[in-house]
Amino acid sequence: MYQAARNQANASADFAKLGNKQLGKRFLRACSYELLFAYLIAVAASINLKNGRYSVLVGLLSARTIGYTAASYLVGLATLVVHGQLFRVTRSPHSSHFPKLQRLLRSPAATGTAIGAYTAMSYFMMVVHGWMFGGHATRMWLYPEGSYGPPQLNPAWLASCVLATVLGCSYGAQLVMDERLQLSFPAVDQGRVYVLKDRLPGGFARALAFAFGVQWRFCLVYFFSGWCIYRSVCGVLARAMTTSAYGMSNPLLSPSGLAFWLLSGTLTTLAWELAHRLFEVVATEPTRICSLSQDPNACLLNGLRHRDSPLIQHLAYQELYRLTMFSAEQRKGLLTDIDRQEGTMWRLVSAQCMDVIRTATGQLRAQNPPKESKPPGPSKLPAKPTEPPAQSRAGGAPMKDILQQGRKAGQALPLAPAKPTVAPQELFGPEAQGLEKYVLTLVIDMLVQSAVGQRILKRSLRAQSTSALSNFQLQVWAVRSLMRLVECSISEDSFGLVQKDIALVLSTMFAYLAELERCAASHSGGPGCADYTVQTTNRQALAMVQVVRNSLYAFTTSFYVYLEALKLPQDVGRQLQVFANFQA
Repeated sequence: MYQAARNQANASADFAKLGNKQLGKRFLRACSYELLFAYLIAVAASINLKNGRYSVLVGLLSARTIGYTAASYLVGLATLVVHGQLFRVTRSPHSSHFPKLQRLLRSPAATGTAIGAYTAMSYFMMVVHGWMFGGHATRMWLYPEGSYGPPQLNPAWLASCVLATVLGCSYGAQLVMDERLQLSFPAVDQGRVYVLKDRLPGGFARALAFAFGVQWRFCLVYFFSGWCIYRSVCGVLARAMTTSAYGMSNPLLSPSGLAFWLLSGTLTTLAWELAHRLFEVVATEPTRICSLSQDPNACLLNGLRHRDSPLIQHLAYQELYRLTMFSAEQRKGLLTDIDRQEGTMWRLVSAQCMDVIRTATGQLRAQNPPKESKPPGPSKLPAKPTEPPAQSRAGGAPMKDILQQGRKAGQALPLAPAKPTVAPQELFGPEAQGLEKYVLTLVIDMLVQSAVGQRILKRSLRAQSTSALSNFQLQVWAVRSLMRLVECSISEDSFGLVQKDIALVLSTMFAYLAELERCAASHSGGPGCADYTVQTTNRQALAMVQVVRNSLYAFTTSFYVYLEALKLPQDVGRQLQVFANFQA
């Protein structure tokens, strides 16, 4: 009975159901790894060089280490939960020179949650560090000797509270502004240990740099405004209780206080950073969800069609990319799986990839319409035909044999026509609404009053980004997986099925490439982008141009001697000949 229930569960082709189980197990593993990180941070915080040669041993076994491990573990778990609730797999589209301001304004609830959570954790760690390291900076009230008046609010404690607030708010705001909550998936199949080993040194360096940067900026501002803040707080407290303010030295002039704040800020930020890196690695690790099902191909297709959860869909495309690039056996299984009610597995998988590419092409054309003498009509994207063209019908034999029979001596085709020019873009598009649009409008109105502001606004037009590239990683996987299947079909397609759709795939890719080049040209301010190289891919549009070009070049390398036998349409063959000339 147990075996039957297990087989029934494994027979499920629901990619989301299997994927959510895997994500739940990963989160539990992340919690166990976080305990190890918390212990290592506690050991580093508990080592006291005054103990001499036994300082490391005392740090490993002391009660302070155990207590700080518990506190750091709670902070790490809270960080994992915050990331689990706020993370995204798509980038927030922005269309101006003020992307960081837009990100803070676009999702007020998420921004407030991130800033509030990290501020609360910063206060908690300040209390814990006060218990560990002690010192006058952690005492709220002071009783000056020789005075019999009411207690005095400790200026060093108030400065610690302000610094904790600044630290938490700065870290939370930076996560939102720099889109660090957006998951960046690895491009290759790497182990978790290897990826963590590569990111841990960067986490340590970033924590130290962030804590030091926040502290020196805080000291610079608080040196001039600290006394006003102190007197204001004392005035508020005096209405609720009896207190006083004695003349004391500035807390920023105490070397021990500065060292305490730097150590406290570094350890707090380090706990956040390690949990952040851990969540990135665990959530984006390449999966093998399809292998859990008895019908892995149907399970994969179910994940590609999933629309309810962007993360689940990304995991499916990530798995498709992994098996097409690194698993010849599974790749061949996709090309030879033809016993399906809806069609061959190649046709079903390629349709999902081309839908992603067509959608991005339509968004690029809508956001960056070409200049025309009359208003442009609807986007004319290559539609999927009900049946393949007559000249490309084939089947029943390997593709290489079919192409070998159809080879003819061909002539070099002319180059592709010049790309159309692009129209200037607006500073922010229809996606900017509410508070975001109101604040940006006020900022722009102030900038247009000065010559410097007008130059900034002109630069923002050239630095525009589009929402069509918000799912950049998904498009990369779709393009490379689709073209890799076509490239390998010359030797692995036993039934010649892929040849029927090569013209459609290439026309879709060239339409997408044309829109990408127009978008990249408008960003760079030039009339065209024919000479872009990998070294200039500093924006998403340029990077995607290189992805598409490299995929097309790999196709021409594999099919170079069979280009004439493919009998491609004239416009597609003309553009493909550009890549063939490079190869020649």
